[in-house]
Amino acid sequence: AASDVYKRQHKEHGIFYKLDVAKIMFSKGNLNERKRIIDLVRKNEVIVDMFAGIGYFSLGIAKFASPKRIYSIEKNPEAFHYLCENIKLNGVKNIVKPIHADCREIALKLGRIADRVIMGLLPSCKEYLPSAMKLIKRNGILHYHGIEKEKNSKSLLEDVEEVAKREGFEVNLLRTIKVKSYAPKIYHFVLDCQIL
Repeated sequence: AASDVYKRQHKEHGIFYKLDVAKIMFSKGNLNERKRIIDLVRKNEVIVDMFAGIGYFSLGIAKFASPKRIYSIEKNPEAFHYLCENIKLNGVKNIVKPIHADCREIALKLGRIADRVIMGLLPSCKEYLPSAMKLIKRNGILHYHGIEKEKNSKSLLEDVEEVAKREGFEVNLLRTIKVKSYAPKIYHFVLDCQIL
């Protein structure tokens, strides 16, 4: 079929990703960020990947770190299909649990289980912060992705602090990473926040 032309298998850092490039986004610009997260994960962590896509973060963590469990949530049916395919392809089905749902709906069902929450949705995942706070344990790490003008990530931190405060948490900013340029004078940042 004509659509088969767009179905590809991509290998990156020893991880296989199957996807249909006509329907699914894959950013090679996030390569260093995907590798960085693998290096941060500690043994036996429970991780929630709130916007798992085809497994951008989940697969590498499952394959090269030693987490206890990764809950990979994806709402888009096409991306979820490839997430399940990629879990099998990389031999990590005993670690990664794919969940086809909106992360706002599943957060209450899962409860406060996560040592680490990954929020890799652009341009903004601000509206999902209350759900992240329902998932994360005290002292857990939140990786909050967003875009900001002129290399300034202060407003992103304010977003996290505002929601954390409402949920009875404080925020300790561990680091701010500039991932890549998103548009002229606009950058993709990740904030590593410890939720206290």
